Amino acid sequence: MGSSHSHSGPDPNDVQRALNDANNAREAAQLAKDQAQREAERERREAQEARDWAQQDSLARMEADRMGREARKREQEALQREEEAKCAREEAERAARALEEAVAEAERGHKAADEARQAAEERLMRGIPPELKPTTEQTQQLRERRGYRFGKDSLNIALVGESGVGKSMLLNAFRGLWPDDPGAAAVGINETTAEVEGYLNPRRPEVKWFDVPGANTPNISGWLYFMDQGLYIFDILIILFSDRFTETVGTLLSNAHRCGIPTFLVRTKADQLVSSLKTDRRGRRLDNESARKILVEETRDMVEQNLVTLQLPLQPVFVVSASGMRGWVTEGDTTNVIDEQAIYQALFREPHCLMRHPFCQGHDSHSSF
Repeated sequence: MGSSHSHSGPDPNDVQRALNDANNAREAAQLAKDQAQREAERERREAQEARDWAQQDSLARMEADRMGREARKREQEALQREEEAKCAREEAERAARALEEAVAEAERGHKAADEARQAAEERLMRGIPPELKPTTEQTQQLRERRGYRFGKDSLNIALVGESGVGKSMLLNAFRGLWPDDPGAAAVGINETTAEVEGYLNPRRPEVKWFDVPGANTPNISGWLYFMDQGLYIFDILIILFSDRFTETVGTLLSNAHRCGIPTFLVRTKADQLVSSLKTDRRGRRLDNESARKILVEETRDMVEQNLVTLQLPLQPVFVVSASGMRGWVTEGDTTNVIDEQAIYQALFREPHCLMRHPFCQGHDSHSSF
């Protein structure tokens, strides 16, 4: 018998193992691939996170820089405000000190003014007038404002004195007018003249009369009366009083004397004073002539004593009434005349227009008794 060889295919076991190995390899490869993908995805996430973080960090740094700049800006603004506040405080302190100094200076000024006023009043109480130094320019300007009449033959006469002595009434009488006549100065029991008023004289066109507010009222201070009313501008002052010779009369005379202004001293309301004398006598009544004589004598004695006391030049005093003056001026009636005719003729007989006074110099221009 001969020997025989058998021919067979791959071993199924080997094939199976190979297949298993191949599957395992594929699974391992898939696992490796999946692992690699996961690793790649993780790395991409980490990279993205890193990029996001870097971006956020950059934004944070930018925000931090912005906030830092704003903080520095606010700090600078705060420093500037602090500096401005400091300057404002210093300015306020300087203003406060200036105000305190101004208040102190004002108080010193008020005190000095009060002391000066008190001193002036004390001087006036002793009959010493205040210093008056109006300039030529001041005099000229005030004359123009007051309607002063200029010219060689003109005469500007002011009636002055305390309130209630009858200045307006007598001014009308000098002009031959009644109070209700057209162009007459207002008269009344109250203070009717508020400011200096000028009136022309139809009977004497060269004369202008000036009605001056009364002194020693709530509106017109007696001790400033002469300067406040600008009495230094007039050619003649007719200084009126009624019941008694007052300090105002003495001050007016003294200041007019210093300014070289001619003065006429007049006691007004003679008719009322005469009537009072006629009834004010125990046991007897006086007739008109006797009462007028007593009134004139008492008036002259009173004026002389006061002028001597004030160390002023002696001068005549005229006793008149508005009714007597009006009657004399309009009709030449001497029935009720005491000194009306005498003062009227004295006013226009003397060359007063030649006695101009540029400013107060203390001229002695008064006549004596």
